[in-house]
Amino acid sequence: MVKIKILQALGIFLVATACLSAVDLPSGSVSDAGNATISGSNGYIVIPSAETAWSGKNTTVTTGYSGIFTGSYAHVPYIQMGFASNLEMSLAVDISQEVDVLLGGKWRFARSQNSSLTFGMVGQMLNASNSSRFAAQVYINSTFNSTFIDWPSKTTLLIGYTFDGPLTSDIDFGMGYQTAFLPGVFKEKVDFIIDFGNASYSASPSGGNADSRGMLNFGLRLRPLQFLKSVYVSIDIRALDVFDAVGRALSASIAISYRSQ
Repeated sequence: MVKIKILQALGIFLVATACLSAVDLPSGSVSDAGNATISGSNGYIVIPSAETAWSGKNTTVTTGYSGIFTGSYAHVPYIQMGFASNLEMSLAVDISQEVDVLLGGKWRFARSQNSSLTFGMVGQMLNASNSSRFAAQVYINSTFNSTFIDWPSKTTLLIGYTFDGPLTSDIDFGMGYQTAFLPGVFKEKVDFIIDFGNASYSASPSGGNADSRGMLNFGLRLRPLQFLKSVYVSIDIRALDVFDAVGRALSASIAISYRSQ
């Protein structure tokens, strides 16, 4: 029943998007505001991008909400801030059978016309409402213009480490792609996003568990639309860990971004 409702929502989403008129927002500018992962970091589905949330001279504030549908339902509200052009902070709360608090930060330390390099971290207080434990994911990633199959895309490579229990030699790795979805139909207002790797958005995710065989995720993103002078809205529909029954989930999110003048 849940899957049928998600497919119905996806159909409505695509039909409505084809009829919308939106401000053309080039990638790498304010279009990046609101393009958040489940943990609230600017990026794809679970893999963060090396591009920080757009800020320019002023701070951009994004508030968003993700719902994750597995055998149960998880709520993940978040807030994201981009400031000083190259810095980003995010805070998300993953609420399901337990409550996890995810505090993220990114610093873009190198940038060229077509690429960025970023250091980031997601600190985690897991099962915060009971006997809490702590974890952290640290990473370095690079985002650059490339081609996905034959389509121009934004590509991200990530390498990092998860601190959760005894130290091991396990290394986190992930890749993400974002490209226009049927641009002739949707006039480049909808993007196809895909990411995969051996780490999820949290050390204890409510959906999409990469521990056993890694994970592959894909989805559609309605690029931020300008509704008021300084307000932008974006929507994501996602499928998580599509090849594994244990971690498989569906997700939908909405984000509202405010850019101060």
